Amino acid sequence: MCDCGKNIVDSPHLKIYTIMAKYKAKKTSGRTYKDGFVIRWATATQEELAYAYEDLGLKKLVEKLSTIKTEDEPKKESKRNSKNKSSDSKE
Repeated sequence: MCDCGKNIVDSPHLKIYTIMAKYKAKKTSGRTYKDGFVIRWATATQEELAYAYEDLGLKKLVEKLSTIKTEDEPKKESKRNSKNKSSDSKE
């Protein structure tokens, strides 16, 4: 017999989601069914939570905790560095 009831989420784009952020289930028990996918909240993996949040749109049930900054984003200078630069330019 086929054990088709097990949902295995292992897609390359989900690995990118889990590298870029962490996810947390707002529910701690029960199951949710959407588009043929079953999420067991007590045992959901980061990939399953990322899939639920990013692909299925279950943003009311899954929270995106953190986002890692990419190299493309501008870096903020510290106040100390900006003060030194302004005093250097006055001389």
